[in-house]
Formats: sequence, C-alpha cells, structure tokens
Amino acid sequence: MIKKYGQLLTGLINQFVNILSPFIITVIGLKTTDAEHGSIWVIFLSMMVLINLFDFGLSPTTIRNVSYVIGGAKTLQKDGIVAISDDAIISFPLLLRLLKDIKHIYSYITVVAFFIITLGGGGYFWLISPEHLATEIIIAWGIFSLGLLLNLYYLYYTPVLCGLGVIQHSYYANIAGKLSWLVLTMFVLLFHSSIIGFSVVFVISIFINRAVSSYFYNRNDNIRKTKNVVMQSESTIPFIAYNTIKLGTVSLGSFMISRATILIAGLYLPLALAGAYTFTLQVYMALLAVGNVFVTIKVPQLSSLVLRGDRTGLQKSIAKTLSLSCSIYILGFLTFYVLANFLTEFLNLKVHFLDSKFLVLLAVVYFLELTHSICATVITTQNKVPFVKPALLSGFFIVLTSYLLLKYTDLGVMGLIIAQGIIQLSYNNWKWPVTVYKEFFSYAK
Repeated sequence: MIKKYGQLLTGLINQFVNILSPFIITVIGLKTTDAEHGSIWVIFLSMMVLINLFDFGLSPTTIRNVSYVIGGAKTLQKDGIVAISDDAIISFPLLLRLLKDIKHIYSYITVVAFFIITLGGGGYFWLISPEHLATEIIIAWGIFSLGLLLNLYYLYYTPVLCGLGVIQHSYYANIAGKLSWLVLTMFVLLFHSSIIGFSVVFVISIFINRAVSSYFYNRNDNIRKTKNVVMQSESTIPFIAYNTIKLGTVSLGSFMISRATILIAGLYLPLALAGAYTFTLQVYMALLAVGNVFVTIKVPQLSSLVLRGDRTGLQKSIAKTLSLSCSIYILGFLTFYVLANFLTEFLNLKVHFLDSKFLVLLAVVYFLELTHSICATVITTQNKVPFVKPALLSGFFIVLTSYLLLKYTDLGVMGLIIAQGIIQLSYNNWKWPVTVYKEFFSYAK
C-alpha cells in the first residue's frame, strides 16, 4: 500500500511545498516592503510561469517519448504509436540519442528566452515601475530573470526522471530547491529586506535544485546503462519537435488564457489592485498544480496502457485521475475561501486577496480549466495533439476581450474574469471532456 501510493504522497508533499514556500516568500515581500515594491515582487513571482511557456510543450513530449523507449519501443513516431509486446526490452542506443537531443533543445530554447524574458521583461517592468524605483527594479529583474533562465536550462531533468518512472526523484529536487529558497529568503531579512536580495537567493535555490536533480539522474540504472552503448545515429529531434511544436503552441495559448491577463492588469489597473489580482491568481495556479499532481504521475502509466491497448485499465485510471484531482481542487478552494480574509488580516499584508465574490467566480472558472486540461493530457497519451488551434484562438480572444473590457469599460477585475470564463466555456471546457468520453468510454465492450 505504501509503495502503491508513495509517488502520490510525495507528489502532494511536493505541491504543498510548491504552494507554501512561494506563499511565505510572497508574504515576506509584502510585509517587509511598501505596497509598490510588494506589488512588483508579486508580479515577479508570477513570471515564473514563463518557464512553462518557453518549455513550449517539450516536457510532456519528453515524458511520453522516454516512457515509450523505457516501455520497449524501438522507434519513435511523429503521430500515433506502434504497439509493443509485454516482454519488449529497452533500446539503450535510442534512449541515449533521445536524452542528448533533449538537452540540446533546452539549451537552444534558453538562448531564445534570454532575449524575451530578460530584455523584454526588463522593458515591461521599466514601463510599469514608478520612476523613483525603476533602476532598483530593473537590477532586481536582471537577477531574477537569470534564475528563470537557469531553471529553464536545467528543466530537462524533470520530464526525463518522470519518463523513467521515478518522478518522485524530481520531486525531491524541487522540494530541496523550494525549501532552500524559503530559508535563504528568511536569511535576507537579517540584513536588509529588498527585492534585489530576494532575487539573489532565488538564483541560489536554482543551483541547489539542479545539484539534487543531477544526483538522482546520474545514479538511475537506465541512465548508467546508456554510458556503455553506442548512440543511435538517427536524430530524434524530428519526432520530438513534431508534437512539441503543437504542444508549445498550446502552451502559448494557455499563457494567454491564464497569465497574459496579469500583464494587462499591470498596465490598466492601479498597481495595488493589479497586485491583489496577481496574488489571488497565484493561489488558483497553486490549486491547479495540486489538482494536476495525480495526472502527472499517471502519464507514464497511461502511455503504457495506450501502447498495450488496455482499454479497461485506461477507463479505470482516467476515472480515478479525474475524481481524485477534482476532489483535491475543491477541498483546496474551500480551505482557501474560509481562510483568505483571516490570513490577510492576521498577517497584516499590504496587498490583499480579491473580494469573496471574485474568489467564487474564479473557483468555477479554474475548476472547469482543471477538468478540461486533465482530459487534454489524457488525449496526448495517444501521441496526438488535436487542440492546438482552439488553445491559440482561445488565448487570443481572451487577451483581446480582456484588453477591450479594461480599456473601454469600468468592469475592472470582473472584466478579466468574464473574458476568460465565457470564452473557455464556449469551447474548451466541454470539448475535451466529451472527446475523452467518446474515445475511451462510449464504445467500451
């Protein structure tokens, strides 16, 4: 029983640390700086999602392909899968080539990200910062963005470990990094509380995460076995890139759906209100992350079940994943809703959460987001990505509608919620659950 649920328990602990550490770090920033610095710091932290954007769908593609090779696949496919037998052995030359290509891709992505995250982000923060704080904020962003780039460069450890079936090892590394970030942030308070100091310790925590990840990666039995084989000559990049580009486009759409509104809020809402909106969304992003723990753990198993054509096993696994994920999300929201006002008053924060009516509306919007994103992940285990155009179009219209509602109406935050809720409900919220039902359940024997 312990072994069976060990990964889930570790995953929940990992997400608990993922939520608690940034939340405490956010609170420290809000309590020890003024409202302007605090609001900027919250927006800094929200930019961590840029890692997922520039990952550009490579992580889930990596997980699936590593899982396929570990499962016995001798070749990779751009679209669909090739069935394998239960006694298939691992092709280590193929695995070695896949690992090398994945590392190279992440290094190229990091170079591109430098120009957009560091330079483009610097321009954004220069634009929204009060004039007397601009220089300090740009220096802090330069340091913080270095941490983001390092995080992106070393990100390949996480999906590879997951594909190898030892996702708990990536959790250990993340826990070590997040806890060290928290401890070092508290250490900064002994000297001088500033967003520059907070940014420096963020960079240090990335190196700690990398050291732990590297340790587990290099001691993995399958990784060790690749060191004694001749690498396959044929590049795997064409097979990786095919669906990575699709998922990357989806990631761009997801960014516009859930995060671009933060940038718009920073431009059109008072800085304090933009900070409150961003602070609140961080909680919902955390709830989504917790809700997605189980499906992340299940991806290798689901991919294996798809390879073997085990329809009954797939149905049970999908149903269990959806029910458990949704239950975790609902419990998390109820806890947050009850404690939200108490936390801001007890901690005497200069930036608060949004009003309760907004919290309920956002809870519904992100619950629907959770269910359809889980279904979309299930669909990708078939090595197919049918939701590229819908994600991109939804993101575009959410950004456009949010902009128009903020610029030409007095709806404020309500306009941002309406834009996301209505557009997602018009297609994505129902389309992908229905697709999963049709493909995995409706013709069950």
